[in-house]
Amino acid sequence: MKELDQQGLRSWIDDRADQHLFSGVVLVWEDGKPAFTHVAGHAHRGHRVPVTLDTRFQVASVTKMVTAAAALRLVERRTLRLDRPLIDFLPPEYRPASLDKRHTLHQLLSHTSGLANYHDDEDETWASFISAWDRVPVYHARGPRDILPLFADLPAVSDPGVFLYGDANFVLIGVLIEWVTGKSFADVATEEVLIPAGMSDSGFFQIDLEPRNMATAYLATEEPPETWRSNIYSVPSGGMPDGGLTTTATDLARLLDAIASGSLLQPDTVTQMLTPHGFDEDSVEAYGYGMELVVVDDRVTIYGHGGADPGVSTMVSHYVDSGIAVVVLCNQDRGSWATVQKITEILGLADPRE
Repeated sequence: MKELDQQGLRSWIDDRADQHLFSGVVLVWEDGKPAFTHVAGHAHRGHRVPVTLDTRFQVASVTKMVTAAAALRLVERRTLRLDRPLIDFLPPEYRPASLDKRHTLHQLLSHTSGLANYHDDEDETWASFISAWDRVPVYHARGPRDILPLFADLPAVSDPGVFLYGDANFVLIGVLIEWVTGKSFADVATEEVLIPAGMSDSGFFQIDLEPRNMATAYLATEEPPETWRSNIYSVPSGGMPDGGLTTTATDLARLLDAIASGSLLQPDTVTQMLTPHGFDEDSVEAYGYGMELVVVDDRVTIYGHGGADPGVSTMVSHYVDSGIAVVVLCNQDRGSWATVQKITEILGLADPRE
């Protein structure tokens, strides 16, 4: 790894935190251990509780890596199939109205189902996402089946095979996992992924129970920071399969290691997970199974996932050529991407994402 100006980077992060542009944990991971760590900001602003390396964060769509791994473990045991119609597995009461024999788990994992999402991903504010909880209150959103009414009656937005990122795909994966196992999604994800990957500080918690060491997440605004609101009324109370994981930076690095080493999934399954199945037009970015990919000259150079929710800004990236992973977790809804860009600049890591 290129020599890292640790003091310069720490000062830069601290300055961002002083300006309320960042609050969280920064981790650079290499050869199975930390090469750089730094924390800044507050896990709870009201009580002035500082962030530590042990602080657990809501990580939004970074969760999809765990959900995909859990589903693929069930595929390896032939409990599920990637290419069989979903209607062969799901009973009518758990099927969206537009689901038909063309739809498969492969499409859900790769965002190529064409099914409608439960909020507008094109909305650059949180208005569409938060308005979903007017229809299903957050305190009733405890598991994936609770979210199903938000999109069950919507018409499909395209035929299967077209890439269109949508959280509903992964909500439906959670419903599917619960039905075929007879267990809660949280229990299956814990048994199949969190425990085998050594993610001992992670879980799919009911956030209104205030899990130990969990950072409160804040909606960043242009108003004075002391007026920023927590996200307790802006995200589901339960740990959802599309974005409900609470975890630490170290645990996410362990997850990447477990996937790369083949200790969590069989090598052929890892290959499928990291194969581009859906592409953003006019972009270097693609999607595997629960993995955001960067493809340069027909080769995957970066894999991982980002996450954005009200009060949440996260980035997890594994740089293939260097073997370095960068994990940035932030308990406000801005700050992670600028930090990743600064680290890659200092380390000389090629990252063509804008």
